[in-house]
Amino acid sequence: MRPTVDDGLRAIREATELAKSIQIELDTEYFRLIAIVEAMPQNQSGAEKSSRWRGRSNRDMARRGHFIQRRP
Repeated sequence: MRPTVDDGLRAIREATELAKSIQIELDTEYFRLIAIVEAMPQNQSGAEKSSRWRGRSNRDMARRGHFIQRRP
């Protein structure tokens, strides 16, 4: 059975109703951690933010099986 547009719309309606019942409560510990991160020097106005994080090297990724180089 192939999904139809009506199936998609029904799924969206059901997800919308479910989302209305979800309630997220943030505690004081969460706000304390946010304040710590915001106070870090690299998060201040005027801080150097032009460098980019390079992550793992290609060699590390290949060793772990996450990176496959294409052959020409």
